[in-house]
Amino acid sequence: MPAFAEILSVAEGLAYEAAWRDLALRAAEANPFAEIAFLGPALRHLARKNALRIALVWSEPERRTLLAAIVFAPPALALGFIRVWRHEQAALGAAMFDREAPALRPLAEALKSAFPLAAGWLLPRIARDGAVARAARAAGGDRFAEVSLLRRAAFEFGADAEPGAKRRKEWARLERRLAERGRLEARVLVDGEAFERFLALEAKGWKGARRTALIDAPARAAFAREMAAGFRQDGRLRIHELALDGAAVASGIELRAGRRAFFWKIAYDEALAAFSPGVLLTRALSRRLAEEGEVDLIDSCAAPDHPMIDRVWPGRLEFADFAFVLGPAPLFSAFLAWDRAAPRLRERIKDVALPLLGRKRS
Repeated sequence: MPAFAEILSVAEGLAYEAAWRDLALRAAEANPFAEIAFLGPALRHLARKNALRIALVWSEPERRTLLAAIVFAPPALALGFIRVWRHEQAALGAAMFDREAPALRPLAEALKSAFPLAAGWLLPRIARDGAVARAARAAGGDRFAEVSLLRRAAFEFGADAEPGAKRRKEWARLERRLAERGRLEARVLVDGEAFERFLALEAKGWKGARRTALIDAPARAAFAREMAAGFRQDGRLRIHELALDGAAVASGIELRAGRRAFFWKIAYDEALAAFSPGVLLTRALSRRLAEEGEVDLIDSCAAPDHPMIDRVWPGRLEFADFAFVLGPAPLFSAFLAWDRAAPRLRERIKDVALPLLGRKRS
């Protein structure tokens, strides 16, 4: 299919909101973090907009059908990598592709034309067995590499979705003990008041102590409220609560995209940590979604090896960062080697620095 690609400023790209929303209905893979409902607030409140660009690929110059949309950062050095944007609040990268025509080649050509000295471009957190991955392998050929493999927990409906009987028995015991303290209720809400309760509960916990809760920074709070309002308006936001005598003791935010649910955030009352309210909420969410039958899978959106969710959901999703060669192969290899080494270097620095600062890893 002939395609027309263009690179725009953030404001220019977001002006095509209707086309972007239409693309989300035809997306190769569900990704709420690459939809306008999430990206619009994120770009307005969390991004250095002058440091980002938007690339759009259309089916024709008349811009009738949008085939691909990415938000990216140009190379910090002229010779470096072009990087598809992924803010820390997003579990996937800001890239969306049409399921019938992922349009990776015209996108690569447009990036190469705009940044002729760039070594390559990086597409983060793509499902290794998904449609975009297959298209990337076909389009990239020998000018393509998979890097930074990541596995995280997911709830896949079926026989193997539950952990072992011993753990289930222990969690049932904790639920009974918590219920002895009052009326215990699992509920699902969509209103703004429930979202505000989540924000307050998060701020009372360890994130609040570290000033990393959503409401601890005006920009993060504005983003969260605007994003939640947008998903709520689309009917794709749900707040799962575990309440004791009517008061929320755990709260989790679910975003929907296609037939997938994304367990974006969770918070709980740490005074009740002995009862594992976060685990109890997660199990209630799993059961409810299984009964409703509206989604096929729940993505935990969690970090790899998460101490809570990995015990509750045995299923795993595999993602990789995909790298495409744009410049000379030796230059690409040099920047790729550094890109692979940099996270390990940061982790080693944290291992030394955090104890000196009297802090622990989250």
